[in-house]
Amino acid sequence: MPHCTNTVELERIPDADLRAENRAEWLAGEYRASDYPTAHVHYDLPGQAFIVVAPQGGASA
Repeated sequence: MPHCTNTVELERIPDADLRAENRAEWLAGEYRASDYPTAHVHYDLPGQAFIVVAPQGGASA
């Protein structure tokens, strides 16, 4: 996550699931609709997972 600083990991979806990226994007949308309006998805190459992240502090960040 080199371009994001001070983030909180909200969800981690292993890429073994063929729909992992779609699920991560959907979850990010759900978080954006609630307490984390800047939630978005990163891919963790070493961990082979899609990660939904947001700045620490949620809507107040």
